Amino acid sequence: MDKKISIIGAGSWGTALAVLLANKGISVNMWSVFEDEIKMLNEKREHVHKLPGTIIPENVTFTSDLEKAVGDAEVLVMVVPAQTVRQTSKDISKYIRNDTIIVSCSKGLEEGTGLRMSEVIGQEIKNAKTVILSGPSHAEEVGKGIPTTVVAASEDIEAAELIQDIFMAPEFRVYTNTDVVGVELGGALKNIIALCAGIS
Repeated sequence: MDKKISIIGAGSWGTALAVLLANKGISVNMWSVFEDEIKMLNEKREHVHKLPGTIIPENVTFTSDLEKAVGDAEVLVMVVPAQTVRQTSKDISKYIRNDTIIVSCSKGLEEGTGLRMSEVIGQEIKNAKTVILSGPSHAEEVGKGIPTTVVAASEDIEAAELIQDIFMAPEFRVYTNTDVVGVELGGALKNIIALCAGIS
């Protein structure tokens, strides 16, 4: 796989996805707004706070320079908190290529508007080609290689199939779907239920 891939967000899920891709031999550039987080990841090769015990392969690089992370990326994986998706998308819009596929991994609805994440991204990044990657998954399990199943959903089935190909691994099964609304609302509902139950 020779696609240039950047992950926007270096939390537990972003780190787990970076490890998944790196273990497939894919080079990944990971961005964080926090300089101290980038320093820790570079020095420890592990997110000691959010995904302890999962070692990050050497083919994952780190940066706090958003232009560097976004500018030449062909696939941009958005793994930031739902309520920061709008501002992050707005910042990204200054640098993103017209043909870049955005993979939205942020679950939830925007406070105040109730918009789904793909709708928020679409408002801030015109003509965005977005694929939703979502499912009953946990970062710590993916980081450890525990079998997981997710869905790549997009109105553009070819884009969904490309993301399926990029992320598919023996321990990480990816299925495609064109029901963007259903997949996004399913992910949002899961988060709401978890919050109400006090387990998230």
